[in-house]
Amino acid sequence: MRGAAKALCLVVVILLLLFFVPAAFGATAAPVTSGTSYSVSTLPATGKISAFNGMLVLSYPKNNTLVDQYRLPVSDQSVAFTVYLAGGGSLDPRSYILVSNIYRISVAQGAYLLYPGQLTLTYDSSVNPAVADQLAIWYSPTVTVSSGIYQWDAAAGNIILGGVTNSKNSTITAPFQFSGNGVGYYAVFLAQRFFEDFNDPTYGWSSACVLPLWAKGLVEVLPLGRTDNYFGLATDVNRLEFATMLVRGLGYPLTKAPASESEQVFTDTFGTVRFYQARPADIDSAYFGSGYSSVSGGVYIFDANHLPVQYVETAARNGIITGYSDKTFRPQNKLTRQEAAVILSRVANLRLMNDEEKVRVELSRIFEDADQIAPWAAASVLAAHQAKLIVGKPSADPKSKKLVFDPGGNLTRAEAITLTYRIMKKLKKI
Repeated sequence: MRGAAKALCLVVVILLLLFFVPAAFGATAAPVTSGTSYSVSTLPATGKISAFNGMLVLSYPKNNTLVDQYRLPVSDQSVAFTVYLAGGGSLDPRSYILVSNIYRISVAQGAYLLYPGQLTLTYDSSVNPAVADQLAIWYSPTVTVSSGIYQWDAAAGNIILGGVTNSKNSTITAPFQFSGNGVGYYAVFLAQRFFEDFNDPTYGWSSACVLPLWAKGLVEVLPLGRTDNYFGLATDVNRLEFATMLVRGLGYPLTKAPASESEQVFTDTFGTVRFYQARPADIDSAYFGSGYSSVSGGVYIFDANHLPVQYVETAARNGIITGYSDKTFRPQNKLTRQEAAVILSRVANLRLMNDEEKVRVELSRIFEDADQIAPWAAASVLAAHQAKLIVGKPSADPKSKKLVFDPGGNLTRAEAITLTYRIMKKLKKI
């Protein structure tokens, strides 16, 4: 197993570092001139705007309109697009490489789409399909211009929009809504980084799932601020992070942040801090990092506008993960493998076998420790296993043909990220 894991890590390194050829921006379609602009006076009722030989497509529900923060139509309904052939500006060449042109999209200050849409950008066709799911669309409110050369600004409040890749067409599509700033810049980046965890055969197998989710801003290095180049895959995942990565990965709209204690669903407190006010460091400073306080600026999962309580309440309202009878959520608690199986079966809407005896018989054929799986989780474990969302561990007995499920074992971050990737794949979210 150790040799196999090392071999897998080697394959990942080869894919990321050898097979990728830096992009010649704009090479995926007929050449365009840097600074070329295109505009519309109002959103076409067809629900689609295509610009620059189809390298940028903005789609949205038909008969959409631009509105202000109160959802009232704005007087200026125009949208303008400008393409720049990027002269560089990788956020960090060791981690992210720019693989598309930079696109500026402009609307009136404070204008939004009444109904959010999708943005599709063409990326360089030389990106190898094997790493295409490590691509993501990024947003920045500004870029750096020097001698007429446009460079991505790494310190300008970037946001990762993520996206679903179509490697056949060299395009990536992400949810889209105007920022309210009037002007925004968008481009495609390829994430390429090798974390030290991948050298450990216990966790290295998860690299093919970790990198895509990290690239799309769905998971992050924890605790925040570590400098040892480890991702933190060996850490047992807590309920807050697992709920958060599922909500983000599946694209659920976040609930509005509670404005007071009376508006919050769960009654958890962290010292003197109420859940609706809590930042990650309040909930578990060792896990998230003592400096992780829903910071503004930079690329973080929890920021000033996306608080932990919002992800938890969104997960609960969508039936992903529930609280306890005392109306607490206990976000810092660790998650077991059988609890994760129940959550996955809910998210995937799997059909559960209702014959308990048959469930037990089927589980005993697969797992050595089937008798240790709790009755409330048994049907979900079987369904999640059959759907290939969660698998067992190799038996300690080399002669055994059965697996070990380890139902009460804590779910590591490596496992949690892998499960999230699988459910996203099944639901075509990645």
